[in-house]
Amino acid sequence: MRGKQWGLGMLLLALGACSGGAADEAGDGEVDREAIVGGKSDRGRDPAVVAIDIGGEGLCTGSLIAPRWVLTARHCVSETAESVSCPSRSPQVHGERPADTFTILVGDDVETARPVAVGSRIVVPNSEVLCDHDIALIELDRAVTTVKPLLVGSLANVQAVRGVGFGKRGDRAAAGRKMTRANVPILESAPSEFQVGVLSCNGDSGGPALDSNNRVVGVVSRGGPGCSGANSRNIYTRVDAFRSFLAQASR
Repeated sequence: MRGKQWGLGMLLLALGACSGGAADEAGDGEVDREAIVGGKSDRGRDPAVVAIDIGGEGLCTGSLIAPRWVLTARHCVSETAESVSCPSRSPQVHGERPADTFTILVGDDVETARPVAVGSRIVVPNSEVLCDHDIALIELDRAVTTVKPLLVGSLANVQAVRGVGFGKRGDRAAAGRKMTRANVPILESAPSEFQVGVLSCNGDSGGPALDSNNRVVGVVSRGGPGCSGANSRNIYTRVDAFRSFLAQASR
């Protein structure tokens, strides 16, 4: 996992384009091969996994972990380098975007999702790099009381995760619909990050990796060289490496 080049997990795109190219939904017992990647439609299972509209120009995914707090990736809220090589050789973060450019959407499709809050403050780790620190909190301008927040867990004894996100359903598929894929093995772990194979794509950035009890154990950071294929890898930030940081969401 160290020393490899990965492209950022978020692609800035027009939200209006997210509804195009949607694949037909598979039945509950089937696998939609053009999903999160390789999963199926979430269908209301994870209401606390939200879409983040970045000023009408970008899309990320986040997790509501308290009525006024959304957990996501730092590269979703910051001005960053275009690509990330870990370990870093220079600063990768150049500042944060204004908090009020982030609109939180609840629903299963960004086209029909309901805006429930706007960012009022961005909280990030004290670091100029994304490697091992790609995590952030968005404090909201109002409490979201219609959705039960997700709990945050630990990666200890977790061997596989379930991904959820609004990203592209493959290298040539559209984004914007909430998809999920379960039983994705963890290939490698380190103190602050872990790696899986095919799972997330552009727009899934900041979205959760969930354990078998639906607790958030990771946040989508980066991946490459593509969204699918035998060589595809995805890096998640471990939330249990940031317990004191995340404690701000319980104050």
